[in-house]
Amino acid sequence: MRTIILTLTASLAATAALAQPAPAGETIVVQNARLYTMAGADGGLVENADVVMSGGIVTAVGQDLAVPAGARAVDARGRIVTPGLFAPWSQIGLVEIGLDNEANDSSPEGDYPHSASLDASDAFNPASTLIAINRAGGVTRAVAAPEAGSKMFGGQGAIVDLSGRVNSVNRAGALQSAAMGYAGAARNGDTRLGAVAAFRDAIEEARAYAANPGGYALRPRMTGLTLNDLKALAPAARGAQPIVVSANGAMDLRTLIKLKAQYGLNIIVLGGSEGHLVAKELAAAQIPVILNPLRNLPSQFEDLAATQANAARLHAAGVVIGFNDPPSGTHNLRLLPQLAGNAVANGLPYAAALAALTINPARMYGVADRYGSVEIGKAADLVIWDGDPLEVSSRPVAVYIDGRATSLTTRQTRLRDRYRDLSRGDLPHAYRGAQ
Repeated sequence: MRTIILTLTASLAATAALAQPAPAGETIVVQNARLYTMAGADGGLVENADVVMSGGIVTAVGQDLAVPAGARAVDARGRIVTPGLFAPWSQIGLVEIGLDNEANDSSPEGDYPHSASLDASDAFNPASTLIAINRAGGVTRAVAAPEAGSKMFGGQGAIVDLSGRVNSVNRAGALQSAAMGYAGAARNGDTRLGAVAAFRDAIEEARAYAANPGGYALRPRMTGLTLNDLKALAPAARGAQPIVVSANGAMDLRTLIKLKAQYGLNIIVLGGSEGHLVAKELAAAQIPVILNPLRNLPSQFEDLAATQANAARLHAAGVVIGFNDPPSGTHNLRLLPQLAGNAVANGLPYAAALAALTINPARMYGVADRYGSVEIGKAADLVIWDGDPLEVSSRPVAVYIDGRATSLTTRQTRLRDRYRDLSRGDLPHAYRGAQ
């Protein structure tokens, strides 16, 4: 028993050393890693790999690399190391408590006049408790985006990091969000005909406004979009900004394929539960899909063909996929690897599952030159895992964002530590230790 306790204590000490927060500008070398770079075939696996991080970026990747003078060496001890996880859809930093209006800025309530002009970066809270919780699960970057309220367009989303720093919005205006399928129909006369007509109107009106803003302001408008909405929608209307469109049914997905071809849009599907039925068409149209790979029981008519083989079939057809788990996904982005593991159990190759967690979201949003893989010149986002990242029992032992080791302490770990000792004392438990 004494040997087990000593071994456990040594292991915990080693883990704490790995996760020691690093000062800005420090050069760190992660050594002896089983590294999935996500660059190349099979996840770009490199055994006994070393990674040098300096100035916030990866400066070297290889084997038996020399430790630069003054650098701090971190021994991964053969553990799996991956790029930081990239959540392709969430309301992180916009919602704290979903049922409390004061703590939920994810979408407007009622018949609010603005829609496409709403901007997640205006309300993103880097101090949200959900930041630390999901960072401790290995998530280093995420999309924070408003959801559609009473109108079909939800507004502009941002790419953010989970460092908790004040300046953690990496790219504002990274995407526009929209609701189609029955969600869009319900906002437009309760018919898909109305949703498609309203979508076309919005795209054409945004283009007309962008072509002549001064003249457009004098003409009558029928779309229900404000001038600021049209201005904000213009980049998406010309294909310069991705539109994340919620849709599930095969019929609705074919409609999106047609709209993309008609207007030259950059469309990303959110949902896609029947995507496997039109997988080759989606691949040919180069439309990525953000899906829940566990979804196999229909909750509405447009989910009738839902299957847990959806991810594997979409990938096999050549569709770029990412993962999302509504409705509690924002609170549990750290569980994305569990979704990936279930997708593997249903036929998705292991490396493809890791790609859906890392490089694929970066590709979807046009930032793969900066994020999503461990390559020289890219942001130094790394996670060292204590086991297979797709196993439910595995946890990160160190998370690096921009080359800095971040804290794995969360509100939950502080509560655990506070109430670990239940012996009587001079003060109630709530007042003991660090507050």
